[in-house]
Order: sequence, then structure tokens, then C-alpha cells
Amino acid sequence: MNTSFSMLCICGVTLMVIGMLFASPILVLFGASEEGLSYAYPYMMIYLIGTVPSMIAIGMNPFINAQGYATSGMLSVTIGAVANLILDPLFIFGLNLGIKGAAIATIISQTLSAAYVFYFLRKKAELKVRVLSKGEWKACRDDAKNIVSLGSAGFIMQLTNSLVTICCNSVLSGIGGDVYISVMTIVSSVRQMVETPIYAINEGTSPILSYNYGAQRPKKVKKAICVLTCMILIYTAIAWSVIIFEPEFLIGIFSTDSELLADCVEALKLYFAAFIFMDLQYVGQTVFKSLNKKKQAIFFSLLRKVFIVVPLTYLFPYAFHMGTKGGVFLAEPISNVIGGSLCFITMLVMLKRSI
Repeated sequence: MNTSFSMLCICGVTLMVIGMLFASPILVLFGASEEGLSYAYPYMMIYLIGTVPSMIAIGMNPFINAQGYATSGMLSVTIGAVANLILDPLFIFGLNLGIKGAAIATIISQTLSAAYVFYFLRKKAELKVRVLSKGEWKACRDDAKNIVSLGSAGFIMQLTNSLVTICCNSVLSGIGGDVYISVMTIVSSVRQMVETPIYAINEGTSPILSYNYGAQRPKKVKKAICVLTCMILIYTAIAWSVIIFEPEFLIGIFSTDSELLADCVEALKLYFAAFIFMDLQYVGQTVFKSLNKKKQAIFFSLLRKVFIVVPLTYLFPYAFHMGTKGGVFLAEPISNVIGGSLCFITMLVMLKRSI
């Protein structure tokens, strides 16, 4: 825990400095136009100040849950979310700070969450958190290696998501302009909202799988996988139905622009056309990660995003002249079918050998 806390602080400071030094080229790389940059740059420069509190709030929360304080862990997230909901309109409209106000509200909210997490782990939890002293780093080297090793699969999954965002925005900016970057932003926001419960189910299942696999209880491992699969399939069927039959409702949460609505509806339906196959990827990745099969977890993250989505994002619009809608947004469902199926089948084969 102390090794994690120390690493988070170091990474937070490092990322903040790098972000501030290279903010403009990073934003341009992610597809920001000159007009978009006028909003994105001031937001990012303020937002980066909250990098360390953000990483502490998110990174140390699992250590509250791991000690049996699930309600307190949930409260730490709720504090930041509620504070953001209250402070956003206050700073944006009440104090007329606009986009800068949104950034200030965010870092204050993250700081409140981080303060609660730190207070709880210092005062209330059985295990008290602290920064490693200079002499302890050598002794904790193996812990640091294990943390990096076990976290590499999740890191690469997030990294490939960012890579896909860069590629999609680059293509959309070239052939569709700012309008389609806005469409992609809304589609990504809907996806993030829809996927959040799935992440929760995965994170809740992971320790059960790990514990029973380590305790050599194959029946309980299989049962947990079956329950995980059923829960995700049921939830995704409901979410997918809303996306296909009521896309206007979801889009309306993020934008009321009538010009964007028509393009967003078509893009959203195409993007999520094979979302049910993504469940197979979620289940497979969770099992690989929980059973410490890092190579498989990393490979299938790279396969779907880097080896399927990225090439198709460029091939469809440019090589096959399929345009913005039929090109960029079609790459996702194809990758879901191929990547999800292969990941799930490999997981079943691996289970047969391992258990």
C-alpha cells in the first residue's frame, strides 16, 4: 500500500509537469482544431494541477475496499461527484468563469475525494498509509515490480483506448471536421456511461476469481465466471436496447444541438451495432487479469484496439472510400466481433488447461 501511494505521488507529479510542458502538442495530437484549442488549452492547464489528488483518489480507493470498508470506498467517490455537480454550475455560470470554471470545479472535487481517502487511510483503517522513506525503496523494489507487472494489462488497455481516440480524431478532423469530432466525443461519452456498470461488475468479480483460483477451488472459479457472464450479458442487453431504440435520449444527456442529433443517432447505432460481442472481451480480460495471465490480457487488448480498430479506421475512409460514417464508426463493431470472440474462446481453452 505504501509503495503504491509513493508511486502514485511520483507519477502524478511527473505527468503534471510533462502535461504542462507539452499541453499544446498533446491536444493537437488528440485532434483539437485551432478553435477547439482555445477551450481545451486553458482547461487542461488548470486540470493538470489536480493530477496528484486525482491519482490518489482513484489509486488508493481500492485499499479502502480491500480492508473491508466498501461503503467508505464508495463514499470517497460520491464526495467528488456531488461536489463537482454543485461546483460546476457555480463556477461556470455563477462566477462567469466558463471553461476555466469547469476545470477549477473538477480539481477541487478531486482534492476533496483525495483528502477523504488519505484521512481514512491515515486515521480509520487498520493499515495506515504513508510515503516510503528513502531507505525503504530498495526493500520495496519487488513490491513495485509486482505492482507494475500486475497493472500492466490495465495500463495497456487504457493506453490503447487513448491511441484509438487519437487515430479516430485525426481521421475525423481530416474528412469530417469539428462536427464529427463532436459526434465522436458524444459517442465516447455514451460508451463511458454505459460501460461504467460493466467495469464495476468486473472489479467486483476479480477478487473472487483470484482468491478461489489461489485456494484451488475450480468449481467456485467456474461458478464466478458463469455469474459474471450472465450479469454482463443481461445488463448489456438492456443498455443495448436503449441505445438502439432510444438513442436521442442518451445523446440529449450530453448535447441539445439539433444539428448534431441526426449525425449522432446514426453514428451511435453503427458504433454499438455489435456491442453484445464486447461482453466476451470483458469476461475474457477479467478472467485473464484475475488469474494472473498477463500476457493473454495484454495481447487481446492490443489485438482489438491496435491491430484491428486502428488499421480499419484508416483503411475504410481512405482506401475503400467509405466516408466518415461507414468508415470510422464501422471499425468498432467489426473489432468487437473478431476480438471479443477470439478472446472468449482462448479464455475457455485456457480454463480447461489451468483448472
